[in-house]
Amino acid sequence: MKIFLALIAMWLTTGAGVCLAQADSPETQTGQLPGLTEPDTVRTNLWLTKALMGEIVTTASAFLPPAPGSILLVNKGGGDQDELFGGVATGILSEKGYELFVVAADSTVQTPVDFVFSYQVVGVDLAYPEVGRTLGIWQRWVARDVAVTAAVEVSNSPEGQLLFKDTVERRFGDRVDNDDFDDVESDLYEFTTAETSGSGWQNRMEEIVVLGTLVGLIAIYFANTGN
Repeated sequence: MKIFLALIAMWLTTGAGVCLAQADSPETQTGQLPGLTEPDTVRTNLWLTKALMGEIVTTASAFLPPAPGSILLVNKGGGDQDELFGGVATGILSEKGYELFVVAADSTVQTPVDFVFSYQVVGVDLAYPEVGRTLGIWQRWVARDVAVTAAVEVSNSPEGQLLFKDTVERRFGDRVDNDDFDDVESDLYEFTTAETSGSGWQNRMEEIVVLGTLVGLIAIYFANTGN
């Protein structure tokens, strides 16, 4: 019986050690976003998406001459992600001191501007590629990966001289503690929510197998103790 209990303790300790090693491994970061050095708060998927969009806008706007100047913002996409990108671009370019214009839907008159800033979001990809568990059962953290890709073109107006044209991708990865996971998603946009890698039937089967093994070991222990 002592040998049996020792084996159980060794199995539990080994399983816990593996999970702790996975949970304590360094976070994957593929970008340094503004605001990460501020007091610790939960960075939502929407916040990360806007921050990555901001990095793309900042990259493209570096090819503009310093303000003052007037810029025509041209949304070539028209989707929710493009509207969000346009709002981020408006904030950044306004803060830099530029005067901004958009094309009114019911207007045929084009306001003279110095530059044209065109954009279309190619994709916003959110994924939870890994879930950290204790003993394969209790969720401890969720790995998160957010990527934003946008096609941006900056040119002089009315000459049309091209200053910048590229498809830019910015990506960021981290881990979200299980206690904070319910706070990071947003139903405001389809691209700010996703399924975790632990939501498939295979992961459910793994949990059932581990639970069944634990129940079986406990039943054997009490059966032998009773005898």
